Amino acid sequence: MKDFWQAVKNYFHRLDKALLILCAGAVLFSLTILYSELRAGFITTRQLKMQMLAGTLGIIAMVVMTLISYRFLAKLWFVHLPVTLGLVLATFVLPEPFVFKPGGSDDVAWLKFGSLSLQPSELLKISFILTFALHLSKVRDQMHKPLQVLLLCIHGAVPCLLIFKQGDMGSALVFFFIFLCMIFTAGLQWRYIIGGIGVLAVAAPIVWFRIPPYLKQRIYALMDIENSTLAEAYQQQVGQKILGSGQIFGKGLFSDDLNHVYAIHNDFILAHIGQTLGFAGCVFVILLLVAICVKVLLVARGSADPLGCYICVGVFAMFFFQFAINVGMVLCLVPVIGITMPFISYGGTSLLASFCAMGLVMSVYSFNLKRGY
Repeated sequence: MKDFWQAVKNYFHRLDKALLILCAGAVLFSLTILYSELRAGFITTRQLKMQMLAGTLGIIAMVVMTLISYRFLAKLWFVHLPVTLGLVLATFVLPEPFVFKPGGSDDVAWLKFGSLSLQPSELLKISFILTFALHLSKVRDQMHKPLQVLLLCIHGAVPCLLIFKQGDMGSALVFFFIFLCMIFTAGLQWRYIIGGIGVLAVAAPIVWFRIPPYLKQRIYALMDIENSTLAEAYQQQVGQKILGSGQIFGKGLFSDDLNHVYAIHNDFILAHIGQTLGFAGCVFVILLLVAICVKVLLVARGSADPLGCYICVGVFAMFFFQFAINVGMVLCLVPVIGITMPFISYGGTSLLASFCAMGLVMSVYSFNLKRGY
């Protein structure tokens, strides 16, 4: 028994305690908000229980990943990459009973097993961060060679195109942002950056042609969101009103005067935070997520090897882009593209992936860090 408690003590000694507290605080805050939604009738008891189960599994995954060297996890690419990529490909080939289309959309981004649903792209994000970080660390001294840059671009393009083909524009953009942040951190030369901008400019009309009509309508609606009569603008118009209805300190978590908008438990959870806890609650959750992002960057800066740094930058990119776009959707700054707020929004696969991402950062902190940063 003494050896057990010593092992526990050693484990917590190696943890980034500040990051652990921030993540735990975010999850507890999320469960409080979701319980408020349960009391208001916006979600079911089963949904809250599933979120708690996902959080429990996520914590276990984070603990396990913290105990394993991130170098070993990266070298296991031949295990986790085929599994996560295979799950994504399964959404294209499995019949409809096994493919879940949320909200009646044409997206094929979800797998369904009985009463359980899974979004494979969330798990692929973790595998992509690991494999791309490993790829960058192996060729970082050859970043000036066109062939190596081309191979890196292909590595980044494959998941982006697959997820785009699923119809999940939001997740495809998350992958693209992760790719950009990681490859810039590795020291991509300016001539390739300028060339990449040129390629994007040429590809933009093609991408626009391939964007689903409903998403184009959301972009059009955003140009004059207050006066738009398009149906695609309704969700954001209502969400913005609900967000501001709480004023400074909100109506209270269990008020009888709470309003609903579609996806208020995931994409538009900030609107519910605004109406229950007001501007103060919104500022709190934004600062909490910013603190997590900053802490991840500090671990990246303190990493003693490039692999650990690239992994942390990838995790930062994933978290920052998701929460920034999620806030932007509710504030009517960007169109609705189905991006949840990390740790806060309802979504089991998203929460599990968030904890796995933090497990990678914790592993970098534990196994390879220049202390005293």
